[in-house]
Amino acid sequence: MVFIAAVHGLAVAGTAVALGDPGPRYDGRLTPNPLSHLDVLGTLAGVFSAGWIKPIAIDPAELRTGRIGLVLVVLAGAGATLASVMVLRFVRPYLLPLLPDTTSALAFAFIETIGEVSVWFALVNVLPLPPLTGSHLLVAIAPQWRDRLRRSQPYAAVLIAGLAVAGVVTRLLGPVHAVLARLVLGE
Repeated sequence: MVFIAAVHGLAVAGTAVALGDPGPRYDGRLTPNPLSHLDVLGTLAGVFSAGWIKPIAIDPAELRTGRIGLVLVVLAGAGATLASVMVLRFVRPYLLPLLPDTTSALAFAFIETIGEVSVWFALVNVLPLPPLTGSHLLVAIAPQWRDRLRRSQPYAAVLIAGLAVAGVVTRLLGPVHAVLARLVLGE
């Protein structure tokens, strides 16, 4: 989750800043430091499939592309998360032979775990629900909901975490996850 949070958070913040909103830079979110992005409940829920980062405040009025920029931000976060897995899997055959046997086996397992968790993370975070990155999609559709969505984030986080722990998320999204994992991980 630490690696995924860093990649996803930096991609979301970087895209927002590139599109004109300086807010994520001022909020200290334009960084690869995972501590800036980790959400305690989101990290714990990630163990059960539905992880998320600390929500990044983005002002659609600051984006040069307007509300469509929020869609681009969500897609960039998911895309970077999946792309990082593909890069790790690409370098794996070149990296593992350079390592001692035990370290190589550990690195292989680490890359596989990051891959599996990243697919879940990207899939869950495109859902238009607070506190997920996909909640920006709701703001793109209905900007007047922005403040209400922000206030609902703690309650929605507890609900989503509960659904993840109960296995509801994996049951509902399992078929979509299987297709996405096949595309990204070759499974």
